[in-house]
Amino acid sequence: MAKVRPVPTPPVITATRRGPNAEKCTKLRASGAGGWEPVTYLDDRKVARGVGVDILQEFAGKNQLEAEIDLSIPWNRGILMLANGEIDVMAGAYFTLERDAKFLYSRPFASDDVMVFQNASHTFDVNEVRDLIHRRGARPQGGSYGDFLDHYATDYLDIIFSPTGNRILDLLINQRVDYVMLGRYDGLANIANDRIADQIHMVETPLVKNPVMFMFSRKSPCLELVPQLNHFIAELEKTGRLMEMTEIHLPTVP
Repeated sequence: MAKVRPVPTPPVITATRRGPNAEKCTKLRASGAGGWEPVTYLDDRKVARGVGVDILQEFAGKNQLEAEIDLSIPWNRGILMLANGEIDVMAGAYFTLERDAKFLYSRPFASDDVMVFQNASHTFDVNEVRDLIHRRGARPQGGSYGDFLDHYATDYLDIIFSPTGNRILDLLINQRVDYVMLGRYDGLANIANDRIADQIHMVETPLVKNPVMFMFSRKSPCLELVPQLNHFIAELEKTGRLMEMTEIHLPTVP
């Protein structure tokens, strides 16, 4: 049986913190990935959608806050804005030790499997990440798949970073790479949007399972609300609403 390396859920920090330039929190300014169903994505009208968006909007409403969510900001620029306190939160991110030293994570509100996608006419067995050694691969530019995969890819894999995440599967169709590494739902959304289900094969065994969390700027005046957000997420999970909210945004492949 294939081995899936679990990614431990980081401890949730519940202490109240405020950034050095903090003012009163009256607005939640958020960014995130623009094409990461079901977490965060832009719909056909370029409106921010996703379970991460829904949670922030509902939480903001309950706390008399305005939610300002802009998913059009490129990921790397959004991370810089988060570090500088120009935005308060990324509405969905994986855990890494480097990020944990700079930002404050919420409790997880979703989980995403990192999968291998192949050209349906040129498949090969993948039971664990070392099976990708000596193969040419691609992954989206700018993001992280957690410490283990990031470090393993750097040390052992021949993998390129594609700047066009929503067209990354073209590399498989054109046979420029042997595989593409993507989140399960990210890949399924691309397949559905491009109508290429007959050309792409997803290897069902995930390389890792990553918890998805909100990631807050330590300079944000809203930092003190993280314990309340954690409680809100826990209640959504307890009542089953979190699953319902997630299912609304799951991509479907024809």
